[in-house]
Formats: sequence, structure tokens, C-alpha cells
Amino acid sequence: MFGMKGMGDIMKLMGQREKIAENMEQAKLRARNRTVTGASGGGLVKVTANGMGDIVAVAFEPEALKDPESLGPLVVAATNIAVTKGKEVMAEELRSALGGIDIPPGLF
Repeated sequence: MFGMKGMGDIMKLMGQREKIAENMEQAKLRARNRTVTGASGGGLVKVTANGMGDIVAVAFEPEALKDPESLGPLVVAATNIAVTKGKEVMAEELRSALGGIDIPPGLF
């Protein structure tokens, strides 16, 4: 349960909801413009995502194309790494927008 201080913090946040909504939109824009890269196979496959989790680029070293059977798992692994890093960027931007309040994983 929230104590009296906790209720005061919640009421303060509710009074600032327009500013918070604006800050969150700005955080989303910043996250969309930031990119992260996931690599697998010792860098044979690189996948770049933005902070919104959108994949924006995929790159292969020529050696990766020599073994088509292993290419799929390498792409999946690199993509998962990039998406995870993208989620971390989003959480960081939202935490900043909310003045340091931690966002539960998976909320956005």
C-alpha cells in the first residue's frame, strides 16, 4: 500500500500529466532516432535496430554467406540482441522523461 508520501507523489504526477505526456512523446522520438547493433557469429551478421524496436539494417560479412544453413540462426541471434538493446534505449529515454522513475520491463 502507498503511504501518505506515496500518495502525494502520485497526486503530484497526476497534476503534471500533460507535461509527462509531452516528455514521453519526446522520449519516443529520441529513441526512434537512436540506433543499436546486435552482432552474432563473431560479427559475421549485424542487425541494427532503433529504440522503438524497428529493424533498420541487416549486414553480412561475405564469409557468412558461405554457409547458408547457419545464416538463419545468426540473423535471429543478432536480431534478438539488437531488439533487447533497443528496449534498453527506450527504457532509458522514458526513465529520463519521467525524472528517473523506473519503467517496469515490457511496459512499452
